[in-house]
Amino acid sequence: MSKHYILMHKDIPVLTVSLTDRNKIIKINEILSSEHTPLNMHSGESPEAALSEFMKHRAIPNVRQNLSKILAAYEASDSLELSIKSYQLSLSDHYWIKPTDSSITWDEVNFFTNPFIDTPVFITEQEHIDANLITPNSSINGSLRQMWIKEQDDTILLKAGKTLLLEPFNEVFISQLLNATPINHVRYDLRQLDNGEYVSACNIFTTESLEFVPAWYVAGTLNPKENKYAALVNRCQSLDIPNIQHDLDTMIAIDYLTMNDDRHWGNFGFLRDSTTLEFKGMVPLFDNGNTLWYDQYKINENKPSHAYEAQPFTTTHDKQIKYIQSDLSHINIDIISTIAPTLMKEIYPKNDIVTPERLEIMERLFMRRVRGLAREIDKQREI
Repeated sequence: MSKHYILMHKDIPVLTVSLTDRNKIIKINEILSSEHTPLNMHSGESPEAALSEFMKHRAIPNVRQNLSKILAAYEASDSLELSIKSYQLSLSDHYWIKPTDSSITWDEVNFFTNPFIDTPVFITEQEHIDANLITPNSSINGSLRQMWIKEQDDTILLKAGKTLLLEPFNEVFISQLLNATPINHVRYDLRQLDNGEYVSACNIFTTESLEFVPAWYVAGTLNPKENKYAALVNRCQSLDIPNIQHDLDTMIAIDYLTMNDDRHWGNFGFLRDSTTLEFKGMVPLFDNGNTLWYDQYKINENKPSHAYEAQPFTTTHDKQIKYIQSDLSHINIDIISTIAPTLMKEIYPKNDIVTPERLEIMERLFMRRVRGLAREIDKQREI
């Protein structure tokens, strides 16, 4: 038996689609607003395949550590069914789906203006929840345990760590480091859950009028031999996205500094006015947890600089930083050098794995990384 839905963009009907009882797309029946279709549907891929990919990314990935417990709590067979139970509503953008015979409106269900109840099962153990609750937490496409909460007028994302639980500490360290620069970034703080675990906390950067468009929507299907950096810059310029090269180069430089190995095409992107469809620029720099030896029980002090893996444009940071073409003098190396050791000493000892010996190694190797970035910035000035 097939099911029929309307993809909505706020209160604009975008398309109608038929799904199987297992939520697989049978066919798109009608495009109602081509202008408002998800941007990845403009890439030339078949509409059904593109929409399927779009919907899949509005669900918790299978690698999420606690997915089985979440599905059991909400009585869902998989994460796609779980997200559809909440209309695939998200706090990242303004798309959602509803049955074709439903009269429900954006004003009635969106999580930007309506309250929602915290459901800690998304981030920690919880025995009893009301499985009938709709929640934005069923549409967070991230591998780490995380959840949105409401605190008075603020909407805040809590995100846990994984193996060594270092990701929240890295988020906070890098955030505080960037506070000393003019770089547009998401600000993170440490919080402690009732069970004693530390998580990172940050305020939402989307609004009821501004939505997040991940870079993969814009990039479309890239030829493996294509220069991914140049291709993305060209596509962004065709969409009139401002300051694209400067902001991309800043991201590449900070990822080089912090050895971020997780800057995939969903971990950066652009802000767009969902009514006018006008792009405002890149989103603030966020998701800096997979950095600074986050997955190493014992830090390899002898690992050469060129061996640190990178995304999204090439395989290593030493290769990727060669792409930068902008003046990066706003990354004040002197200030970073001055404050980094103090920040490390303030933040990391709260994690039991960061012994004094590990902290000393982290400081020494990070300062080596700072000097490496300074050399790369100097080279760029000479060009």
